[in-house]
Amino acid sequence: MSSLYEQSIPVMIKYLHNASKMLDKAVAYADEKGIPHEDILTFRLRDDMRPITYQIQSLSNTAKWFIVRVLGHPNTTLTDDETTFADLQTRIATTITLLSSTPLFSISQSDLYSLATKEVIMETPKMGNFRFESGQIYLSEYAIPNFHFHLTTAYCILRHLGVPLGAFDYLGGVFHKV
Repeated sequence: MSSLYEQSIPVMIKYLHNASKMLDKAVAYADEKGIPHEDILTFRLRDDMRPITYQIQSLSNTAKWFIVRVLGHPNTTLTDDETTFADLQTRIATTITLLSSTPLFSISQSDLYSLATKEVIMETPKMGNFRFESGQIYLSEYAIPNFHFHLTTAYCILRHLGVPLGAFDYLGGVFHKV
């Protein structure tokens, strides 16, 4: 069975890189078609859904809060004020740096197991607090699904607007042609 680290940090870093590449394709598409970047950045699939800027911020926040709540990484405040593709790329790069700097080299396997089994309380100002029986449950039942929800929503916004993306853009180098 893989460790909590193997199930989280490398996976999140990979998909953050994929999100970055999808944003690059969105910029290229917008520029080629003469679409103002703001039209893509502020588009909502439904009136009650959020635009791509929010989706990338939430993707980033999910990853950041995982390392803070479960792995004990110091909290880094991210302001959620990105308004351009360049801002979003910086946000993704910052998140990758945070994930990459998680000091797991100093955590023993038994300590990592302890983190996986330790209770996690998720405090939210708007909705109250949520309890997860363990770091593993927090990762499996909240962090990874929430991370992919926001990545999928960003992907769907871009696809809806005509950006030429496919499954391999989302999945990245999963498959190796033989």
